[in-house]
Amino acid sequence: MSKRSRLPWIIIGGIIIVVIIVAAVFLLNPSSKPVKIPVPSLTVPPTASVAPPTPQQAPLCIIAINGQKVPPSSIHLAVMADTCSAGEIEELRVSVNGAQKGMLGTSPGASGIFTGASGTNSVTVVAKFANGAEKDVFQSVVV
Repeated sequence: MSKRSRLPWIIIGGIIIVVIIVAAVFLLNPSSKPVKIPVPSLTVPPTASVAPPTPQQAPLCIIAINGQKVPPSSIHLAVMADTCSAGEIEELRVSVNGAQKGMLGTSPGASGIFTGASGTNSVTVVAKFANGAEKDVFQSVVV
């Protein structure tokens, strides 16, 4: 073979060697490997569980209330007595036929007249105590 006939083979061989070297460089180069991007993680500390508030117990004292109809449509309520300690009762709320009508004094002897209907009236008095408890202390149908 003459030098001229080997030249195309030398060129082809050189190209193959260059392709192998370039491929090796890309495969072995660390920058050609996939890049792992760290994903930030968020850690949330556990929250303290908040228990629903415990309803307060009403004191064991007794509140005596008298109610009577004042014709034609009013109701007279009076606090007759109570066994509660001083300051234990904060308020006495009066409702007539389901509607809030006002407040009754908290001490024995306190009284009030509240508007009702000319017929039968459903009267409720709710005591609110200093500890936050509430209790129905008078429920009656006043005719």
